[in-house]
Amino acid sequence: MRPNENRRKSLFKRVRGKPSNAASRDTLAYMLGLILSRALQIVLVVLLMVGFLAFGIGSGMLIGYITTTQPVTASQLNTYSQTTRILDSAGSEIAILTGAENINRQFIPFGQVKHTYIDEAFMAIEDERYEEHVGIDPKRIFSAVLSALSNNGNATHGGSTITQQTVKLVSGAQDRSIQRKVQEWYNSIRMEQQKSKDEIMELYLNLVPMGNSYVGVQSAAKGYFNKDAAELDLVESAFLAGIPNRPSSYNPRTESGRRNALRRMRIVLGKMHDLGMIETAQYEEALDTEPQFRSEDELITANQVNSYFADYVIGQVIEDLITYRGYSRTLAEITVYNQGLQIETTMDAKVQADMEAVFRDESFFVKRPESIANLPAKPQGSMVVVENHPNPGQIKGMVGGFGEKTGNFVLNRAVSARRQPGSSIKPLAIYGPGIDTGLISAASTFVDKAYYLDDKNPTKVWPRNSGSSYRGKLTVREAVKYSINTIAVLLYTELIGPDIMLPYLEQLGMPRPTERYPSTALGSFNQGMTTLEMAGAYAVWANHGLYTKPYAYTRVLSANGEVLLENKPEFKQVFKPETAFIMTDIMQGVMTPGGTANRNAVPNMPTGGKTGTTDDNADKWLIGFTPYYSAAVWYGYDNRLGKTEIPSPDRNNARGIWTEVMTRIHEGLPHRDFERPATVEEHTICPASGLLATSRCPNPRKEYFVPGAAANPDRYCNVHGASSATGQTNPRTTTGNTTAPRGNSPTTRDTASATKEPAPTTKSPTTAATKDTKPEPSKKAASTTDG
Repeated sequence: MRPNENRRKSLFKRVRGKPSNAASRDTLAYMLGLILSRALQIVLVVLLMVGFLAFGIGSGMLIGYITTTQPVTASQLNTYSQTTRILDSAGSEIAILTGAENINRQFIPFGQVKHTYIDEAFMAIEDERYEEHVGIDPKRIFSAVLSALSNNGNATHGGSTITQQTVKLVSGAQDRSIQRKVQEWYNSIRMEQQKSKDEIMELYLNLVPMGNSYVGVQSAAKGYFNKDAAELDLVESAFLAGIPNRPSSYNPRTESGRRNALRRMRIVLGKMHDLGMIETAQYEEALDTEPQFRSEDELITANQVNSYFADYVIGQVIEDLITYRGYSRTLAEITVYNQGLQIETTMDAKVQADMEAVFRDESFFVKRPESIANLPAKPQGSMVVVENHPNPGQIKGMVGGFGEKTGNFVLNRAVSARRQPGSSIKPLAIYGPGIDTGLISAASTFVDKAYYLDDKNPTKVWPRNSGSSYRGKLTVREAVKYSINTIAVLLYTELIGPDIMLPYLEQLGMPRPTERYPSTALGSFNQGMTTLEMAGAYAVWANHGLYTKPYAYTRVLSANGEVLLENKPEFKQVFKPETAFIMTDIMQGVMTPGGTANRNAVPNMPTGGKTGTTDDNADKWLIGFTPYYSAAVWYGYDNRLGKTEIPSPDRNNARGIWTEVMTRIHEGLPHRDFERPATVEEHTICPASGLLATSRCPNPRKEYFVPGAAANPDRYCNVHGASSATGQTNPRTTTGNTTAPRGNSPTTRDTASATKEPAPTTKSPTTAATKDTKPEPSKKAASTTDG
């Protein structure tokens, strides 16, 4: 038998007979249990494998999230945009600039608000364990979930700590993801390690959104309560702390929002009481107290239409940052609009308000509506008020157009529209320089009659006076009062000339070096003057001959208090103090009966000034001054569609506007006189001759003189016959030298015998003075008149 066969038979022999376990034990239950046991083993193995895999992946993701976290840097904490605030001279806000993002934020150090309840209020409702946690608070997260479940999904507080919210506000991250949350936790823990609790709270209070574009508690306190955050009481603190949860629902500017915010405030107060932050008596009193909200009329918003003054000062600060700090234009604009500057301006709120009220009143601009019905545009005007005392050179008000201002940075005619000044230029260009250089005096006499002073039209009478009438022999004082054109051009042609006139204009802030023709004596320039230039130039008379460029701000401070710009006015002596006083006295006559600004003086206040009218009544001016203010008014039409003549009923409107505004802004000011320098000489003269008066002179009068001037009278009147002097004890016996500004040295001219009439038959008549240089040919010879 083969070996394999033997083994097979042996095997069968062993399996024969009954089995050791009965067949009945292999039941269905047993089999199912066996299968379930095996299945559970398999599931446990799979879960264990998945767990290890998930842990590995989760750990890797967590490590990846942390390692890719962008840390919150110091630069991020310091470069968030802040609101620039523009203040008037009393420190009140007149405008705010919030940049392209329209974020109204003003930084306030935590130390200034720590004594208030604002931090406790925020901790109570946002993070009650703020002082204890390390940046994240698991308990708060769980509490927020329970709160949402018990309030129909509306949690009374969030799950994030104040530190987490600060990280989010600084980083700007808004996406909802596990990665952002993990990175937020990580940065929160790092922030707690790097900064103190007070420093983190300071950041939060300055970054938390408070509704209506307000960001931070300082801007919100000002916007809602019209006070600094440092002045907040318990109720106001609790009110503000409730807003960030849902700013749109708790908006104090809407009726429903305010009701919701007041309910929220009570929740905050309850939390503060529960946490022991306030006593029961405080809590109960606070519940019965409603915050006093700021009136809607007092609101200063970034979307409001700012005044012409505010527009101007914004532009000036940008230009000065470029000029004096070396900023690029882009950087200067970003700095002004986004970096929380404080611009301290010179604007007087009352002066500005009075000006705007007059410029909105149609009765000052249109006397008869039917007279302008067919004109292509409505009349316009502009005005600038500059202070003479106590802050010379400060711009106190500015208006650049008639009617309600409808937008920001619209055309500001006070600074952007250059118009011909007409006869208002005469004191600055002719009479002031003439007296200052000794070429003429207030008593010098000249003949007002027909002259032929246009080089291009030698047979044509030019210039003409208003009404084409002539008055004969007049003193300089009278020529100014009646605004005589012939004498002004005669003085330019025979005595003053461009070499004397133009340096004076340059020193008065109106450089016109190429305008060298006789018509400039009447205000006819290729480049006209702005209202601001004229107001600033006329201020020289009330300030003893000193000129300073008008300025609209005193200081510009950065967000951290650094002085970026500061205006310290620099004064230069353009006219002698004696000249300024004499011209001031002469121009007071313009504002009296018979003068071209008849009865336009400020009531009960010394007032000087000069009118101006250009060809075809296209422009009307009045520039005047008191010891307190200098002001310039231009009235006319923009003339974009052709030259428009001012209708007859409206030709005195510039005077009416000027007088109304100046009367209003002088209300309540004590009487003040123009100061007379002790060196001014006073003599009695005969107006008919301009010489020292005798007993035979019928109308002698007192006149003022610059001591030692060449044109001062040194002999007695020879018109009314020889006689004894009338009250003359110290007639002038010497002739002083004349000087022009900025080193110009015109030839000294003897004008003592200026009573001689110019020859009637010559094209360019002369006085007794010798003419040294031939004037430039006239480029403009159109008549410029005064009404």
